[in-house]
Amino acid sequence: MHSNDTTPVAQRRLTAAEMQNLLTAVSNATSTAGLLAVAVVDLFTILLADHGKTLADFNSDNRLDPSRYAIPTAQWTALSAATVDRAAQWGTGPELALQLVNLMPANYDDPTAPVPQLPRVDYRPEVHTLEVSREAIDAIDAADTHIHALGEFYGRDSDTYLDALESWHRHLSHLYALGFGAHTRISRDGDLSLFVDTACGLVYAVIFHGQQRRCADPACAALIADDGTATTYTSTKPVLDHEHTPTYPLDAPRPGTWSSHS
Repeated sequence: MHSNDTTPVAQRRLTAAEMQNLLTAVSNATSTAGLLAVAVVDLFTILLADHGKTLADFNSDNRLDPSRYAIPTAQWTALSAATVDRAAQWGTGPELALQLVNLMPANYDDPTAPVPQLPRVDYRPEVHTLEVSREAIDAIDAADTHIHALGEFYGRDSDTYLDALESWHRHLSHLYALGFGAHTRISRDGDLSLFVDTACGLVYAVIFHGQQRRCADPACAALIADDGTATTYTSTKPVLDHEHTPTYPLDAPRPGTWSSHS
C-alpha cells in the first residue's frame, strides 16, 4: 500500500507513547468505522494540536487536507499495516487500505522514528462459511469437466489446457480466502461461471471467456460457428469467399480462461 506522499507543510514524528496509544486503539477497535476513527480522528488530533487546531476547525468550506501533514514512513507503515490487519475480522481490509491512502497524512523518511515492535495478530475468523447453491455446484463440476476435455484434446502440456487450468484454480482458491469476510455465497452465473457475494458487501463474478472461432486467414473476418457456418464479426473487414480454416477445430472443446469482474 502506498501512502499519500505529496509535499507536506508540517512534518511531525510521533513519540513512542503516541504510537503505542494509537496501536492499542487499533487493537481495541470493534468495527471498521472504529479503525477509521483511529486513523483519522485520533491521529490528526495529535498532529493538529501542534498548530493549536482541532478537527472542529475544519468543515465543508475549509476542508482538512491530509497531505499537508506528514509522519515518518516507518510509523505510517506500522499504523496502516496494523489497521488493515485488524480489519481482517470483518473482511474489510482491502477496502480500508484504499481509504487510508487518501485519509492518512503523507510520509517522510526518518529512520530514527520510534516504532513499537508488536507481534502481529491473526484477526481472521476461525471459520469461513461457504454457501454454495446447487446450480453453482453444477457449474463448478461443468468447469472441471471442460478443463479435463481441453487436456484430453489439446494435450496436458498445451498452453490451451494450462492457461485454463491455472485461471480456474486461481479463482476457485480465492473463494476460500478470508479477505472479504467469513461468509461467502456462491451462485451460478452461466454454464461455466459463478456469482460471488461476500460478507463485506463486495460482489463479483468469475466468468469464463471462451475464444471465438475465426478464420485463420488474417485478411478474412469470418466468425465460424460450431456447425461450420461463417458470419462476419466486424464491419471493417470482409468475409472472404474461400474455404475457411478455423482457429480451432469444430469438434474441439472451446479454449478460454476465467477472470473476475466486480
